[in-house]
Amino acid sequence: MRKIRFIHAADLHLDSPFTGLKCLPSSIFERLKESTFTAFSRLISISLKEKVDFILISGDLYDGEERSLKAQLRLKKGFEKLKEAGIEVFIIHGNHDHMGGKWIELEWPENVHVFSSGNVELKTAVKNDRIIANIY
Repeated sequence: MRKIRFIHAADLHLDSPFTGLKCLPSSIFERLKESTFTAFSRLISISLKEKVDFILISGDLYDGEERSLKAQLRLKKGFEKLKEAGIEVFIIHGNHDHMGGKWIELEWPENVHVFSSGNVELKTAVKNDRIIANIY
């Protein structure tokens, strides 16, 4: 029996403005603002290196009402890399992922499965045409 390999991540807060830390020296503040994207990039890299079956991201991809286009495009690019490697992504939004904000809605690649914010759902992780996990 084959083991299931996955990564669970949460609280990415991509493109967080870090407004409470603007008093820091600008070089440190800019590095801090980019840190969320650095963490996401490392998540993608380790997923590819370890050849995980899927990634589960449970909450707070963003950091407020405004989902920046920069954050959405970085997510999409990372998810496309995972798609090329046959790695599925399961997302459930959190309390910082406001569902009623104003943003440009991007279409995710087919390997990305977003859970409903209002109903319990079942999504299946599939590898080599076999269901390997049921995710609720």
